[in-house]
Amino acid sequence: MPFQFPDPSVSTTATLPNGEIWEYLNGAWQARPTQDDDQQQIDALDTRVDTLEDEVDAEEVISVGLLSDINSLQVRLSAIEGLDVQSAVSALAIAQQDIIDLKSKVNTLELTSFLILE
Repeated sequence: MPFQFPDPSVSTTATLPNGEIWEYLNGAWQARPTQDDDQQQIDALDTRVDTLEDEVDAEEVISVGLLSDINSLQVRLSAIEGLDVQSAVSALAIAQQDIIDLKSKVNTLELTSFLILE
């Protein structure tokens, strides 16, 4: 069934079954411009995409920094693992014994010198 516009003297606007609004202007029925919600949604999506891109860029910077830190820590760990703790302890014990021996020799020399001077 075709839509029949009302008499313009009774009403100057009409709403079609599809939701389109028509106005009677300057002696003729004309479709009222509809709101372009699509453009608003596109603009909102563009803004969201820009925000997400910024977040991804920030996360990439953080990731690169973390990878660099991890690599640095791995190098340090390799250096620590390369140390032979048993060898270090043995060297320390030898050094302590050498110090004790040197002190003993110094004491002996001091006494010897003192005896020679007397």
